[in-house]
Amino acid sequence: MTLPKGYGPGGGRREGGGSDYERMIGHRVESGYWRRIYILGFALCWAATAGGVYVGVTVYPWAYPEPSGIYALSVLTVIEALGFFFIMKITGEKPMRP
Repeated sequence: MTLPKGYGPGGGRREGGGSDYERMIGHRVESGYWRRIYILGFALCWAATAGGVYVGVTVYPWAYPEPSGIYALSVLTVIEALGFFFIMKITGEKPMRP
């Protein structure tokens, strides 16, 4: 694979301890700051979903009866939780060092 200009043995800037591919991809999530942002994002996403279901059930009860709204909220909660789980799993992975 050909690396972009600025990366590789003759690329000029060279940091000790990291490979060129890791520098191209970016840094791992080390601090709790980004994890808190992901948690806040998940909470806001779920609140928006719950608010949408609430509006659907209360404003349009003929189109969205309550059992249908509860079912939709539970299915969407599972989907959002799976996405959040995978985000937290990926951010917690350690790089493989040979």
